[in-house]
Amino acid sequence: MPLNRYSIVLAATLVTAGSATFGVYRVLESTRAQNRVQLRQVLVATKDIPEGSTLSRGILDEEAWPLVSVPAGALASLDSAVGRVTRVAVYAGEVIVPGRLAPVGTGPGLQVKITPGKRAMAVKIDDVVGVSGLIQPDSRVDVLVTLRDQRADGEQVAKLFMSNMRVLSVGTVDRSGPDNRPIIATSATLEVTPMEAERLAVAMRDGTIQLVLRGFGDPDSVATVGATSEDVLLRPRKAPPPPPEPKPVIRRVIVRVPEKRPEPPVAAVVPAPTPV
Repeated sequence: MPLNRYSIVLAATLVTAGSATFGVYRVLESTRAQNRVQLRQVLVATKDIPEGSTLSRGILDEEAWPLVSVPAGALASLDSAVGRVTRVAVYAGEVIVPGRLAPVGTGPGLQVKITPGKRAMAVKIDDVVGVSGLIQPDSRVDVLVTLRDQRADGEQVAKLFMSNMRVLSVGTVDRSGPDNRPIIATSATLEVTPMEAERLAVAMRDGTIQLVLRGFGDPDSVATVGATSEDVLLRPRKAPPPPPEPKPVIRRVIVRVPEKRPEPPVAAVVPAPTPV
């Protein structure tokens, strides 16, 4: 009898332990399922890709990324990207997304570099090795114009009238020579708005254009008043002539005098007869 009782207690203990073990197992499996990361295949650049480059299989790779880290619209296969052209620079390790690529069928060229809403305009520059040879694509420049000011008796004035302009290309080559010497360029293509293109066209017609190279990380624009020969020689500027006195204005004033009306005759007063 005691043996049967012990057997029952032992069996109950084993059942309880098994139930507890199974419960712990279910909890652990549930936790693992919640922590299991969902992956998605994406297309990643294996090296830095300059803008305007045609994508090929040698510079792309398919990788599995956590779903929460995948950008919206990310390309997933090599076939969806090979042959397309980059609109902006793509760096190694970045996911390829449609916004960084030109439309399907677009070939490599300057047009893929132009920001929407802007234009590309060529500016002729002097054949000197100075700053013009050091300007490279994606450099930032200010535009200086020197012309004669018709409002100041034809005096020459130099003025910075456009600031922080992006250079799209320089001459016909987009980089330095093999010996790292600066390239002598005869033209630079700037990215401008339509209104800036109009101002630039007038400046090139009426004066001489020069480009002033800016440093990276210097987006501020400085408003200047321009410089003349007096500023170069450190002479005080001539005071502008006083405005001419206004001519006297002669006004014709017509005064209307009311007509004098004749007064009505006064009736004679006849005295009343004296009573007798």
